[in-house]
Amino acid sequence: MKKLFKRTVCNLEILLSLIFMIEIRNPATTLNAQELSKKYPILQQVRLSGQAHVYGELYDVHGIEGRRPPSTGRIGFRPLLQISNLFNVSADLLLSTEGSRTRQNMNILGLHPSWAWGKAHFGDYPGQFSRYSLNGINVKGAEIDIFPGRMRFALGGGQTKRAVEGTVINQSYSQYLIGSRLGYGKQNGSYIDLIVLKVKDDAGSLSVPENVDYNYVIPDTLETETDTIWIEPPYHPLAVTPRENLVAGIATRLTILNQRLTLEWESTASGYTKNINARPVNQDSLDAPTWLKTLSRNVFTPRTGSNLDYATDLRLHFQTTQLTTQIGYKTIGPGFHSLGLPSMVNDRRELNLQTIYRFEKHRLNIRYVRLSDNLSKQKQETNTRDQIQGSINSRLGNWRSNFNVNSLFTGNNASSDSLSWDFSNWIISTHQSLVFNESIVRQMGMQYTFQHSDKNMRQEKSKAYYHTVNLTGSFQLITRLTMNFSVGVSYRNSGNQDAYTTQVYSARLTHIAMNNRLSTSLFSTSSMVRDTRSIRSGVTSSYYLTHKNQINFKWFMTMIRSNRKYEEQQFSLMLTHKL
Repeated sequence: MKKLFKRTVCNLEILLSLIFMIEIRNPATTLNAQELSKKYPILQQVRLSGQAHVYGELYDVHGIEGRRPPSTGRIGFRPLLQISNLFNVSADLLLSTEGSRTRQNMNILGLHPSWAWGKAHFGDYPGQFSRYSLNGINVKGAEIDIFPGRMRFALGGGQTKRAVEGTVINQSYSQYLIGSRLGYGKQNGSYIDLIVLKVKDDAGSLSVPENVDYNYVIPDTLETETDTIWIEPPYHPLAVTPRENLVAGIATRLTILNQRLTLEWESTASGYTKNINARPVNQDSLDAPTWLKTLSRNVFTPRTGSNLDYATDLRLHFQTTQLTTQIGYKTIGPGFHSLGLPSMVNDRRELNLQTIYRFEKHRLNIRYVRLSDNLSKQKQETNTRDQIQGSINSRLGNWRSNFNVNSLFTGNNASSDSLSWDFSNWIISTHQSLVFNESIVRQMGMQYTFQHSDKNMRQEKSKAYYHTVNLTGSFQLITRLTMNFSVGVSYRNSGNQDAYTTQVYSARLTHIAMNNRLSTSLFSTSSMVRDTRSIRSGVTSSYYLTHKNQINFKWFMTMIRSNRKYEEQQFSLMLTHKL
């Protein structure tokens, strides 16, 4: 895999060099290309497009620790080479100084050919199979995805993390992934897919002290195997341990009634081991079929602290010209893990109901969501969350109207008063605005929001009320100069704290010049909350050097005056070129 990846990177660098040579040419070369296209008509079906950019940033701060590097540089290139309608090749190149030894590298180098019945990825590519298996992480490797007729097959893998020595926050082992998908159907229609994914850390990619004994503690519970007494978690190396993950599932979608009714369903099971150095489970003592024991010995080895669980997602969607309705249900077991996802909250059950109804110039939106945890009933309390949202939007001539109601109720069913809590929150808001076409005043609007919260946390009760009013406006001062402003005041009254107000003011001037080639904006936003004052000001400008070349300039400055004072500035310049 490593040799294949190195060869892929080398070939990709050669291809990018050729593309740059094709794009950056002199008039004589252009003339030769025109002559060649007449001599070889097939060249007229070859088209090169895409975009390249160079980005630079400077950052300075006084009074606090810097939140960004002092300087940042990026080079990005996304070309697309099309050969008729039969074949095309796209590439992704991103080189950034933000990649460092203390975290995962941001640099991207990927090649993505595609044709009528398939596509492939070489280098960096976004892995995506389904919601609960592989979705949203970057893979450095290769993948082939073919779909002749109604058959669907994908196989790929590579490195998803590199080894990083550091603290608990950024330390990681080298992690490798391999996955496959086999299915039948069309991606934009009905289909059924079977998915298998295996992810495993390289236990030897990080150095481990020789005097560390892994056997005296169970990493998942931090308990000793002899007396199960809670101990202080060791900082290294058990704080970050090499992991292993096997995911297998089925994902399907069925569309009927001319795609008005759609049913989507996914059910996925996972085997997850937090520490592959833990002691393997004695499989002879398990009451399991022989084929399952054979599979576990060859594919996934259960160890002390391993979790086996599943996740299910069911969605029913119905849509007409006036009505859109969706019913969703999902359950994610407390032991379900997929290392093919960037993040996921497990131990949850969710019911989601949503309806959008359109009539004349109005739109009604109603949504209900219920969340709960403690699916295995192992905790002393079960948390629940009910959320109801409703809104109506209207467009009546120059008048735009919006009303919203949002209610939230959370709590638990703990038998002990020391663990019991509940919280409720109501938000009622309206936004009214008038839009004018031929006038100096282009838009005037007002927004009012009322919020009431009632909190009972561990036998401590508190109530709070919020009133917020915002005024907005837009003016066409002259032909190419516009101004937008907003003024907001919020009043908060709580029984446990003194009442106070928050004031927010913002303004933006935008000027367009040089036949729409130059656009410049100046803005400033200030807020006052109790003893805290903040001002954020800046300038943004965009200028088209040619119809293919654009330069963007940004400068921001933030000043905070409170118990601590600090200032920070950010300056950036980006040049974009369209192929």
